[in-house]
Amino acid sequence: MGILIVLGLIFWALSAAYHFVQQNAAVIAGGAILIGVLLLLWSIGSRAKSGSAASPPQPVRQEPSNKPARRILARWVAPSEVVAVAGGKISGGLFYLGDVVQLHDGRSTDQYAINPKLPASAARPDVEGASMPYWPSYAGITPAARRAFLNWMSEGRSSRTYGVGHVFLFFYGLEHRAFVDPDTTSLPALIQEVERLLAVYADNNSFRGYATRFLSYARIAAGIPIAPPMPSPERTVSSEVDVVIRLHLGRALQQNGAVGPDDALLWALAIPDVYLRTPAVRCFEEFERLFRYRFNERYPNGLALRTTGNISLSYKAASGAFEVSIPGNHDRYPDISQTSGSGPADLKRIVQECTDELDGFSRFVGRRPEARESMQAALLLPEPLQRDPADGRIHLFGQKMHRSMGEHKRARTKMRNMLEAAGFDIPTSGKVTPTLADQLGSVLDCIDIAIEPDRRYGSGVPQLDDQVIIFKADGGGKVDPDRSTYRAVKAQVEVAVLAAAADGDASADELKRVIAGVREATDLTPIEQARLIAYAATVFNSPPKQDRVMRKLGERSPEERTIIADAALAIIAGNDSVDPSEVRFLERLHKALGLPKERVYSALHRASPPQGADEPVAISQEVRTEGIPIPASEKAPIPVAAVKPEAETPPVSTIRIDAVRLARTQRETQTVSALLANIFEEDVPSPAQPAPAVPDTTGSLAGLDAGHAELVELLEIKGALPRAEFEQRAKDLKLLPDGAIERINDWAFDRFEEAIIEDGEDVVMVEHLRDRLAELREAA
Repeated sequence: MGILIVLGLIFWALSAAYHFVQQNAAVIAGGAILIGVLLLLWSIGSRAKSGSAASPPQPVRQEPSNKPARRILARWVAPSEVVAVAGGKISGGLFYLGDVVQLHDGRSTDQYAINPKLPASAARPDVEGASMPYWPSYAGITPAARRAFLNWMSEGRSSRTYGVGHVFLFFYGLEHRAFVDPDTTSLPALIQEVERLLAVYADNNSFRGYATRFLSYARIAAGIPIAPPMPSPERTVSSEVDVVIRLHLGRALQQNGAVGPDDALLWALAIPDVYLRTPAVRCFEEFERLFRYRFNERYPNGLALRTTGNISLSYKAASGAFEVSIPGNHDRYPDISQTSGSGPADLKRIVQECTDELDGFSRFVGRRPEARESMQAALLLPEPLQRDPADGRIHLFGQKMHRSMGEHKRARTKMRNMLEAAGFDIPTSGKVTPTLADQLGSVLDCIDIAIEPDRRYGSGVPQLDDQVIIFKADGGGKVDPDRSTYRAVKAQVEVAVLAAAADGDASADELKRVIAGVREATDLTPIEQARLIAYAATVFNSPPKQDRVMRKLGERSPEERTIIADAALAIIAGNDSVDPSEVRFLERLHKALGLPKERVYSALHRASPPQGADEPVAISQEVRTEGIPIPASEKAPIPVAAVKPEAETPPVSTIRIDAVRLARTQRETQTVSALLANIFEEDVPSPAQPAPAVPDTTGSLAGLDAGHAELVELLEIKGALPRAEFEQRAKDLKLLPDGAIERINDWAFDRFEEAIIEDGEDVVMVEHLRDRLAELREAA
């Protein structure tokens, strides 16, 4: 209803207006014309008034801002002055105050002139310099940035809360004073100020680079001698070799015509595209020594160079405002940056090679920084550094060992003592691993000492309480354990030791015979003889495990087994008397070889010449038949083979041997020595017995059945298991724990040439072999 009323009122108003206009149209038209005329007259009158007004005086034409004639040249403020700028006081000077500074080529710049006319008021000064461009200019920055810059200047130019843009703006003025407006009396103060700034703001790489370069050129301009820098893994990024190094190497070339190892290292580190990798940075001291060693190997007389020009220096300002030449006597020196040979490329190769050689040592130090000075770490150093007296660790150990050997250059001790003297940790399991034994041998190689037994040359791994012999030998007395003569004589030694120990009472005479046999082998080198004699002396009272040796013997061909048995018989027959325990040893040996025991008796009987004896040779207690006497006039030896030995009854007599016949027999046995070369090598595992095995799905445990492979995988995952847990797991797999360990270690010897499991309170997998397993799995 309300809407209808409103609409009605609107309609009524429009209708009334329409009727009013219609009735008074002439009056309305006349009024509109009158108003238009009046407006036109007012407009014309206003324009006439403004045109007749007096014109203001013309302004004076300003000269362009870059014309120094119309701008005040800035003056240098001395350090002793105090000046007021924009309401603040600045002491200490060392800046330009005014509009512009004059450049060397007639131009001028207002970039680093502090112009007191420019506004420098701000409620919030730009302390960080966020509004400042990369190349700041005092005339171009904002008033807030100027206020912050002036505050920094008045506060002593040391506050680290200000951005580095303020530091650079001040530094630009120092550059100008040093190289464009030079005053030799002010250079020392400029150098001192930049050194102070560098100490405060050195963490900024950009400023450090520019400031370091300024100091070098300023000292050259001032005639201040510059010492060559010390080698360092830190470097300032630059597209050219540092000027100080160029001068130093130029003088060296002028004087010597070649670059030595120390100067070569400086040059190599300054080459623009040489960046040290982690091993060289982390182990820089070792890198330095190795670089010098490799350089001297390649250039024993220094690196001779030819240059195509002498040194010419020019300073390019950090502000970008100028570049000027630096005069001096350096223009007489050859410039190594203008070489025509392959010098820089050779140095880069040496850097790369040395870095690669230090990779293993660097990784060890990275994992175990506390063990950097340990013997394990020293062993990872490249060979030249291991022998270097500067290293300390190995060198001191060598001095200790040579003193202990005395004038005879040899000594006898226990393996435990050797490990402690060398600084190795004694294994908590009480077992010396092949890896540990090899590490000790490598250390001894570095100090020209040999050790026996040494598994690297076919001997066993001496345990903590085993006796070892050390003796002087260049390079550790390296030999080729596979050389036929060496292997043959060593086989004779091992057979002799095995046989001599059979009676449980190895005599000194027996050892002397073994040593004499080694010395009579003229085909051996002196170091081979020394090793075999030392080996024989150490193992004479600690013979190899007979069961394992005999098991290996049984794997030989029938012909070889016969020859081996004959050799053992000849050795035992060499004694003046044959002990019953030696006979039992021969019986066991023949059994292992698959030969009849009767062969022992007949061979020993043949070794005994007839001496008029009228009784049979008694080997063991015989059983006689009552009532059959032997006639006195027809006594004859009863064949030994016909006598039935009783194992339970102890023998009642021994055999007397003819020494002449023995010597002949021993000479005959030397013809078979080549066949014995591999028989008694204690630590070489026997070939794996063929057995049905479930192939390892990963391909890395081929040769182990499913049960043994599962134990290996479990240890690989966990690293170690308590002995009880390992035994239970082996029993669950229907395996004997000790037998499983032996089987797995035999497999590891075939694959890695060392045992993979260490047995003790915990059953532990050798750590580095875990990594080898992972590598094998990846390869598979």
